[in-house]
Amino acid sequence: MARRINLVPASDRARTTTNLAMLGLVAAAIVVLFGIGLGYYLLSNSLSEREDELGGLRTETQALQAQVAALKKYDALASERKSAETTVEDIYASRTLVSDFLNSLSLVVPENVWLDQLNVQTAEPNTEGAVGTVALAGSTYSFEDVAQLLVRLRLIPTLRDIDLQSATGAASGSDIKTFSVEAGLAPPAEGAALPVSQVEVEGL
Repeated sequence: MARRINLVPASDRARTTTNLAMLGLVAAAIVVLFGIGLGYYLLSNSLSEREDELGGLRTETQALQAQVAALKKYDALASERKSAETTVEDIYASRTLVSDFLNSLSLVVPENVWLDQLNVQTAEPNTEGAVGTVALAGSTYSFEDVAQLLVRLRLIPTLRDIDLQSATGAASGSDIKTFSVEAGLAPPAEGAALPVSQVEVEGL
């Protein structure tokens, strides 16, 4: 078998040998640069996605803030409605219904007693400690009937401080007796609040 002879001079042979260390270093540098480029590309894409998400969140936040600002006026209306309902409930609870008083009065007046005059003045609603007045005058056939009327008037829970102002017999030998009574008229007992379902405030 023929033998190959290296005709390159020995002094020049080192130049023709492959520098493996240098090639490895260049390859490693290329790999590092490729990795850096790939990482930069991936990070750039990730940053762009995060910026898009941040922009979307800012848009949603602005929309929500606009909705909250629009809903604030409804909160103010709800507060005004609640305040108006509370005021109406307080007035209702402290009211004095003349119709209720007259109905009660009709039940306690004896059959042989008739009224000639009746004045009722109610107190201002929602005024603490306020009491109205009742003044009535009438006629009957005996002072016992007047006493019975006074006793029965005490059955009306809204009457206070019932006071007989006068009781006299008529002139010319008549059996008719006249009398006058005054009393305080208080609002009904607490707890008679108006149900909220019946409170309607115009414009609210």
